[in-house]
Amino acid sequence: MKRLLLATTAVACSLSAHAAPPVEGFVSARGPDLALDGREYRAVGVNVPHLSQIHMGTWFHLGHLYGTPEKARAAAVAAVEDASRSGFAFIRFFAGPGYPIESARLYEKDPDAYWWGMDELFALCRRNGLRLVPCLNVTGQNARCGEPRRAILDPSSKTWKENRRYVEAFATRYKDDPTVLMWELENELMLAADVDMKGTPLIPRGVYPEGATVRETGGREDSLTWEMTQRIYREQAAFLKSLDPNHLVTSGDAGVRPEATSRRETFPDFRYRDDTWREHLANELAAQPEPLDVFSLHHYGPADAGPSGAGLSPLERARLTARAVRAARAPLFIGEMGQDAPAFKSDPEAAWARAYLDMAEEEAIPLVALWAWHFPWQPDLTLDGRSHPKLVERAREFNRRHAGIE
Repeated sequence: MKRLLLATTAVACSLSAHAAPPVEGFVSARGPDLALDGREYRAVGVNVPHLSQIHMGTWFHLGHLYGTPEKARAAAVAAVEDASRSGFAFIRFFAGPGYPIESARLYEKDPDAYWWGMDELFALCRRNGLRLVPCLNVTGQNARCGEPRRAILDPSSKTWKENRRYVEAFATRYKDDPTVLMWELENELMLAADVDMKGTPLIPRGVYPEGATVRETGGREDSLTWEMTQRIYREQAAFLKSLDPNHLVTSGDAGVRPEATSRRETFPDFRYRDDTWREHLANELAAQPEPLDVFSLHHYGPADAGPSGAGLSPLERARLTARAVRAARAPLFIGEMGQDAPAFKSDPEAAWARAYLDMAEEEAIPLVALWAWHFPWQPDLTLDGRSHPKLVERAREFNRRHAGIE
């Protein structure tokens, strides 16, 4: 693995698309806005969820979609350079060790090579003028530790200790690096709140290395309640901020479920009731407590139904929710923005996504990340610099005006 990383360094350097502006300065919060070098900062970026895993050759689906680690690594470089060439400001990616089998391939086998590979990825993005939002997947260590999901709340558990070790290594390594736009804790954790996991299939045996402890069926102890999820956000955000005073922290949440109130009130014997719009907004604001710095939501349209009693389109809901978050004096990060029906593949005009960026600019939403970029695992939802020229140009215009990217 080390030889692969070394052998491709020169290739990565030689493929630089253009002279990108340097990544300098730390982004800070100023009420509901973000600031960089004393000026308001707003930006559009992209999601390359598997970026570090294809860059280091550990992704579970690598062989099926890329063939070889060398081709996967070249694809990672291509995704970064295309994002830079297309005028995007940052990349969000899943930065945890991954499935147990992915973690075993490099992070557990050779930690020095793992972190050296991450350094290379950061350097690649830095050369291309791109910041990063690493999603640290703070609740993802339990599978490889053979423990239930609630173990993240138990300081005596292996899960808790392994997560602490990983987050501390990551945050202290890059705490002085402005390539990090901000830290993200987890992906869409509040969607799992008050969902009873008893008797539910867990991740399959195939994503574990040989000899690992495999828990194939969930128990009640794999369920996280609303209060537990809030506690995770508080504890993990506080820990990150104690390690790194330079970078903001966001949750990675998609938002709450349309039936969040009834789930919370009836768990574990769930009785469905759609939230009213007022309940929904109140839940959204309460779901991501301080000391989180930046509010996170994920928006898809135009088919996403949302709370059935609201009578609002996805774009209208997004606008009103953005206003509520701004009134709460928190910066807003739309960590995933994509199209569901029609999906990007069947809509080269990307009409809904462009309308969303219009709304985001009107409502002064600080950060939006398109889902997804160079991601062959989801061919209907993926984009690149040539597939949707109108959307790319709309994002470029946004970044020219608000992120200082020409």
